[in-house]
Amino acid sequence: MRTKVTTASLCLLLLITILVALTNGASAVNLFHLTTTSANTLFTIRLPRVIAALVAGATVSVSGALLQAALRNPIADPGIMGISSGASLFALLGGLLVPGSFLARVGWAFLGGLVAFEVLVRFQPRLDPYRLILVGVAINAFFTGISDLIPSLPGTSTTSLATVTWSGATTLAILGLLGLIGAVILAPWGNYLKVSDPQLVTLGQNPRRLRTGLLLLAVFLATTATATVGVLAFIGIIVPHAGRQLVGHDYNRLLPFTMLAGSWLLLFFDTLGRLVIRPSELPAAALLAVFGGPTLIMILKGGRINA
Repeated sequence: MRTKVTTASLCLLLLITILVALTNGASAVNLFHLTTTSANTLFTIRLPRVIAALVAGATVSVSGALLQAALRNPIADPGIMGISSGASLFALLGGLLVPGSFLARVGWAFLGGLVAFEVLVRFQPRLDPYRLILVGVAINAFFTGISDLIPSLPGTSTTSLATVTWSGATTLAILGLLGLIGAVILAPWGNYLKVSDPQLVTLGQNPRRLRTGLLLLAVFLATTATATVGVLAFIGIIVPHAGRQLVGHDYNRLLPFTMLAGSWLLLFFDTLGRLVIRPSELPAAALLAVFGGPTLIMILKGGRINA
């Protein structure tokens, strides 16, 4: 019953936020009286941005949940652990060295995420969860530092929700939805990995196959979003943690909640950023960081976290 009420409340919040996002911004749009200018604003600028925010919020949040399951690390997050910054750097370099389609940019981003992922996997067996996070922070700082050293040249423009076009939103929607469907299908694997590897073997499961499958899917989801809207920190920790408090630890329930809540949270902050100082705006990623940093500290202080 609690899960149904939570899901219904989230859906209502999501619908309200979508409506506010579409009709408000630098200029108001009346959906029942569209002029040529307002229709252009709605369908060319705001609609692809809303779609991108919804899909990116869901994919990064689910990516965090899958990382936490696979690494058995309750504070794993693609942003903190360097996967997103690796994706961002390689997408930047790929656009500079081999200009191509947006799909090629996603491919470069996935390659960058895999590089960060490989480093993490090599350290993972030798470190406890918190030390592994420190390795991720170092990877993140390294990739971010290199990105900052690259001059602003044609093909190296930064990505964010403010720069999303229909091309990017469509590609993200297709790839993101495919990845999210895969996550729902593989949700039971997250439950399997709650027990030790020897127990999984006795149950006829291959722990390495389960872990690798979830990790690769997590990297795909995070890098697809990063290639489109840039690095989003903390959402991959905050949303799954809230989900465990509200709907429990069963990944069959947790992942659908994470999709809905992640979509709403990113769209909420993007809409808030467009409204507080209009006609200018604040980046959603910056607002997420301001909100997510203290939230993560409170989560760690509470001490009641597990994947």
